[in-house]
Amino acid sequence: MTNKLDTLRYLCISVVPYTWYPVIVRALSTVVAALYGVSESRPTSSVFRHSQILSCLRRGFDGETEPSWASIHSSLRRGGFDKEALQLMDPRRLTRAEMLLERHALVTSACEAYPQRLLKTLGRNAPPVLWMSEPGMAIKPPWQDDFGRSRLGVGGVGCRQPLELGLRLARGAGAWCADRGCFGVSGAAAGCDSEFGEGVLSEEGNIVHCLPCGMDHGRYRGYAISVCPPGEPFSAGRAMERNRLIYALANFTLVCSARFRIGGSWQGATSAIRSHHAVAVVDWTLRSSYAAPLDDHGDHLQRGTHLCAQRALTNLGAYQLRVNPASWEAELPLALDEAMTWAGERQTGVVSGGLFAIAR
Repeated sequence: MTNKLDTLRYLCISVVPYTWYPVIVRALSTVVAALYGVSESRPTSSVFRHSQILSCLRRGFDGETEPSWASIHSSLRRGGFDKEALQLMDPRRLTRAEMLLERHALVTSACEAYPQRLLKTLGRNAPPVLWMSEPGMAIKPPWQDDFGRSRLGVGGVGCRQPLELGLRLARGAGAWCADRGCFGVSGAAAGCDSEFGEGVLSEEGNIVHCLPCGMDHGRYRGYAISVCPPGEPFSAGRAMERNRLIYALANFTLVCSARFRIGGSWQGATSAIRSHHAVAVVDWTLRSSYAAPLDDHGDHLQRGTHLCAQRALTNLGAYQLRVNPASWEAELPLALDEAMTWAGERQTGVVSGGLFAIAR
């Protein structure tokens, strides 16, 4: 499906010389940063309005190569964005926004460095502003290749206290992700998230952690992005936003371990499946074995609600990634290759696995 924002950008380029395009992008980015990035709390403007504001401004440019703030204010008022126009009349707000952009502390939905996949998957619900852990991310984003094209991303998530096998699978999946040239996406939480990230880094890959707090409150290795401004502490609501960001940014996300109807891993996975994101779940259970197998640490591999969670997520529509606990190291790469193929086919409308598989 054609990205509406990309279409608008194309129209913008077609009516103005290409050399002036960065000037327009800069003006749009400053507007979004001023409205959504300078406050220490949640912005007063509704988050979904940022796409409408950008559309309004692009229509109002009408061939201008270097739009003035007077024309920006007029366009917003004509479009019914009086509150936003009033906010942009504060010079301190504009100065702060320009400084944040200059320091590459954040990217906005109007920036070239913004993850285009978020705009495609979330539409107007995509975050208007993403805070960055490193200035270099705004210059050479880990989700883009050297030519500015979107790279494939793989998410790796799971509960904080999984079985030992779940941790090993998470690290192995991270290593596979880097080996295939994809960037990893996770949440920097203890347990499966961190192990997946360490697996990506072990093969010198790029891992992007989505934080449920400000950058100064998170602990991670690699890159990080957040919808939270610096100084904002963790909250359950922000954790739900973080989970949504992970599944939207990745081409497919692997749930390495989860408990049935318990915790953020279960809630995030079920919500992502309902939102039609590509979700795969590792299933290490052995249907042919009556006795519950043990791992190297003596843990029952079907202990607690892990078995129920794996089967339930598969029944809801997740891709079932089957591995044998005794030979998972050899089986995991091939199984992940098949999961990536399934995710690609799913995007093109052909489903070869999961609850809604189409027989061919």
